[in-house]
Amino acid sequence: MENMSNNYANNVKSSIAVNPTFKAICEFNIQQFPVDGYSRYYSQLRNGTAILQTAEQLNTYLASYADMHQHKLNLAFASLFAKVDFNNKSAEIIDWGCGQAFASCVIIDFIKNNNINLDLSKFTLIEPSSMALQRGLEHIDAIYQRKPKPKTYSINEKADTSLSIKGYQSSSKIKIHLFSNVLDIHSLDLNQVFKNVTSNFDGLNYFVCVSPINRLRLQTFYKMFGQSDLLSSNGSSIVTEVFRPSAMRKITKSISRVEYIFKTNL
Repeated sequence: MENMSNNYANNVKSSIAVNPTFKAICEFNIQQFPVDGYSRYYSQLRNGTAILQTAEQLNTYLASYADMHQHKLNLAFASLFAKVDFNNKSAEIIDWGCGQAFASCVIIDFIKNNNINLDLSKFTLIEPSSMALQRGLEHIDAIYQRKPKPKTYSINEKADTSLSIKGYQSSSKIKIHLFSNVLDIHSLDLNQVFKNVTSNFDGLNYFVCVSPINRLRLQTFYKMFGQSDLLSSNGSSIVTEVFRPSAMRKITKSISRVEYIFKTNL
């Protein structure tokens, strides 16, 4: 595992060169997941809420949760792009509590797979784990290895830390904010997250909020924006195939999901 950690960026880029997608990154990490990984590292993830500190934890998290993240996010992006025509436009992505940038990577794949002519000109990743943040930058770089690369900014902070990042933003660009498995965390101060958004981002802003549980917190966050336009609110479950580290194989299971997707002018 340690050698894999030291050379991760090069190894993952080489591994997915023929098919540079997040799904390929996930398969690479599953292949690297050790047989004893579940017993050694899974409990350290604290059901996905821990701030990850080691390469082993990062690998375990990705192998354990990435399939579920992908399926929920793809459904949410399908809802967004069904309601909004982004063709021939440019947008900036802000990935809050991004972890290893799952949400950013999935939207890149979604746009490519559905032939949407949307230029993602910049990614702003906000994440308290410095190792996960670096891994997220490496994932975006690996996916874009055959394309012109967007600008990427990393902010090593919690989403509810008071942030002053207005200078990084372009008021004329559309912003798409990604909140994947973040807003449902009870310790997260929704009021401060709202302040961070409204004090730093001007113009047209879209919000894709996805979580496995706690519809009320997503609804509360949406209602903070007052005159926002709700595009989708969904609380259904889905049945899909996911990798289970305890069994070291993929199984079919039901996954709960909640999504709130809305837009507002700031």
